[in-house]
Amino acid sequence: MALFHAQYPLIAFVDDRRHCYTDGFRDPPAWAASLHAFGFTVLSASLLMSPPAEADTAALSPAEWRQIEYWQPRTLGATLFNSWD
Repeated sequence: MALFHAQYPLIAFVDDRRHCYTDGFRDPPAWAASLHAFGFTVLSASLLMSPPAEADTAALSPAEWRQIEYWQPRTLGATLFNSWD
């Protein structure tokens, strides 16, 4: 199953649909490489499972930082593909 970010052209892959995604990310299938031609960035499982502190967060707004501080996601994937208010 593919997850598309609501605001950015990011794609992640998971095995099953859930209310929220904190782990369970998988590497993209081979066909996902074709999505780059349409402007999407396909994210690997290792990147999505890494701590958010390892990512470049310069573009985050103050509102996004408040959500991160409140929810305290443990992975980059949980930060990007969440069901926060």
